[in-house]
Amino acid sequence: MRTLALFSFLMLFTLLGCRAETQVANTPEQKPAINGGSVLEAFQDELSKVINRVSPSVVTIFARQEVEFNPFEQFDLPFTIPMEPFKRERRSLGSGVIVKYAKGKLYILTNNHVVEDATSITVRFDKHTEKPAKVVGTDPKTDLAVIEVDAKGIKDAQRRVAKLGDSDRVKVGQLAIAIGNPYGLERTVTVGVVSALKRSIGITQYESYIQTDAAINPGNSGGPLINIHGEVIGINTAIVASGQGLGFAIPINLAKWVMEQILEHGRVVRGWLGVVIQEITPDIAEAIGVKQGIIIAQVLKGSPADRAGLKVGDIIVALNGKKLDSVRDLQFSIMKTKPGTEVELTIIRDGKRKTLRVKVGELPEKGTRRGKQGEPEDLGLSLRDLSAQEKATLGVEGVLVVGIVPGSPADRSGLRPGDVIMRVNYREVRSVREFYSVIDNLRKLGKTKALLLVRRNGNNIYVVLRLR
Repeated sequence: MRTLALFSFLMLFTLLGCRAETQVANTPEQKPAINGGSVLEAFQDELSKVINRVSPSVVTIFARQEVEFNPFEQFDLPFTIPMEPFKRERRSLGSGVIVKYAKGKLYILTNNHVVEDATSITVRFDKHTEKPAKVVGTDPKTDLAVIEVDAKGIKDAQRRVAKLGDSDRVKVGQLAIAIGNPYGLERTVTVGVVSALKRSIGITQYESYIQTDAAINPGNSGGPLINIHGEVIGINTAIVASGQGLGFAIPINLAKWVMEQILEHGRVVRGWLGVVIQEITPDIAEAIGVKQGIIIAQVLKGSPADRAGLKVGDIIVALNGKKLDSVRDLQFSIMKTKPGTEVELTIIRDGKRKTLRVKVGELPEKGTRRGKQGEPEDLGLSLRDLSAQEKATLGVEGVLVVGIVPGSPADRSGLRPGDVIMRVNYREVRSVREFYSVIDNLRKLGKTKALLLVRRNGNNIYVVLRLR
């Protein structure tokens, strides 16, 4: 269907060319225009040249992981059977693109989920060449990873480095070409268009995907999305399983920034304000009389935002004088700001504009804040213990949800500030420490979801929280 649409477009272009030729031929002293066949041939030749030029940069990645397996997990029992989980090997297949050569090594960009927790990684460059690889660094928050391979013995190693484009210049409607290894079918090429920009689909914390209808399938993950100039504009990372023609790629500008952070620090160093923010919906805009900006729902105690005097209810409208229209605008700008840098925030408080200067902090590593009350962790939850008065008033035991990170697993589960989590997989939790202890045990058993019993507005409901 996609090929037919592209062919139809080219045929229309050809017919217009032929019509133009007829008109020009009837005009004295003018040369005939290029004929329709030549237009098709020229397009086809150029497309083949682009693909042939980029294909050597695309590799196949085989990763092996050792995972724990509990045979009773599938039964979803309301109790835990005490036993040591089995270990089994899992293999994953993905793609990657060579992005750098330095000191005899090739560096490859791919998805984190392709190499996550791998015990061994093998990269295939062509049908005759395979090399072991090691992880330089990963970033689950964007689902990106950088791996390295010894370039010795790899034919034309330096010439395999792909040319990286500028994803900020990508426009909807531009041609897009995906190259990868779906289902192990090496260097498969699909062609389509960029169908949308700045998409968020709720699988990572930092999302601004390029959407394309160039066919992407399992095994394409980590491969490049390129433009008609042969420049990489994105890293293919996700599909919508229930839809057709819906593929998503991480913009190459974001991928380059993550890669540079990993190569310099071995990890990604992000700027951090310490606020929970949300979009101004039409209902919120009507209630507060402000239509532009981002509203602060929570300020974490002791955070850079707290020290600078930001408050719940403040509306951030500009960063360093640049207008902010969405949560993504602020999130990505602060993320790329070097910790220790002072920035200027323009806010609206009580209907009046004012300016605050904030020294950006460093986003703590995953897990370093787990179990501390009033701070979020990788689930995107900010929790605290119930006070004795709250327990008496509510008539329940549990932990109180005081904040949700937008786009996080907690946000996608439907949890809300004010909810009281009473049980996790049928086990009562009376403190934040108990909650994370149960979550840790479920993860060790290989569980990917937790069933939460929640008290909301006087009623009990069940909520499913994804643990990955």
